[in-house]
Amino acid sequence: MVKKLNKKLATENAIITLADKGKTTVIIYSKEYSEKVQSFLTANNFNTLAKDPTEKFQKLIHKTLQESNLIISIKLVINV
Repeated sequence: MVKKLNKKLATENAIITLADKGKTTVIIYSKEYSEKVQSFLTANNFNTLAKDPTEKFQKLIHKTLQESNLIISIKLVINV
């Protein structure tokens, strides 16, 4: 049954995803899904970042934890 469903989805170029609201699962064409995502990103002023800021924020958090030894034991900070 699952193999048949996967084959049908592939031939129809569709995907299974969660609906925007509620706990409903929907089947939607891949092209339509991509258009909806692009529309959402554009309407909400999302921009592509030139560089992933994760490492910068991790360093900042680690530095803050090291300076906060009155709140958090230094032993816990070293293990992070």
